[in-house]
Amino acid sequence: NMLVQVDGNLPKGVTPKDVVLAIIGKIGTAGGTGYTIEFAGSVFRAMSMEGRMTVCNMAIEGGARAGLVAVDDKTIEYVRGRPLSPTGVEWDQAVDYWKTLHSDADAVFDTVVKLDAADIVPQVTWGTSPEMVLGVDARVPDPDKEKDANKRGAIERALTYMGLQPGKPINDITIDKVFIGSCTNSRIEDMREAAAVVKKLGRKVASNVKQAMVVPGSGLVKEQAEREGLHEIFKAAGFEWREPGCSMCLAMNADRLEPGERCASTSNRNFEGRQGAGGRTHLVSPAMAAAAALHGHFVDIRPFA
Repeated sequence: NMLVQVDGNLPKGVTPKDVVLAIIGKIGTAGGTGYTIEFAGSVFRAMSMEGRMTVCNMAIEGGARAGLVAVDDKTIEYVRGRPLSPTGVEWDQAVDYWKTLHSDADAVFDTVVKLDAADIVPQVTWGTSPEMVLGVDARVPDPDKEKDANKRGAIERALTYMGLQPGKPINDITIDKVFIGSCTNSRIEDMREAAAVVKKLGRKVASNVKQAMVVPGSGLVKEQAEREGLHEIFKAAGFEWREPGCSMCLAMNADRLEPGERCASTSNRNFEGRQGAGGRTHLVSPAMAAAAALHGHFVDIRPFA
């Protein structure tokens, strides 16, 4: 088992998606192989249930068998009153049991990985694996500076596929399409996060962006978002408001990238061809995707978070 501990306060504009991408950037996509990862520390204690779901959803992208966060009062309140959750005496019994679902105080982990929340910035993947990720304020890596021949070759192949030049600032990368959705980032908090950026910036989808779509994760999420008027914010800015589904996460039906097209995506995988043959995927948070749609390129959202 592996303990990933993140303590401190996240800077404004840094989301659960950024946290898990930073973790994968540190341990690599094979870093969790054979492990179940427990995410612990003050950042996860403070994180909402939906944020925790985003992090655990991407434990597999870190190579792990599973990801988990210990049960606390937030967990129990989230489950209370939901469809199919127990009621009455059965609820009380369930809560008593659920409260035992945490590691012992003196538990020993095979591996411990620690990150400081203050060091995490909004993340953008630049390559063809979730571990190929950097802060939005960084530059595309230069393979010539990598001493390890295997890693150097991987960087070169990724840059060729992605059509990127070494040293290019991440925030200068222009995009063709934007996808806000997938099982990683299509819950109501994700919809609110993206809509808040669109509303705050008060802009339309950039002219160089051919398509920007928002795909809620379920019928219930879609209904709630519409009750809150989020769909109107998106549509007024030029986003497509779609029916729930997997959509462009894995090039479903017509929702796909054409060869060479570049997408800011809130999904979880950026492998070659994942969103369409020859398509180029950059994984980001919903807020980062929304901002990129309005600017036509990646931007650091911290100044207006």
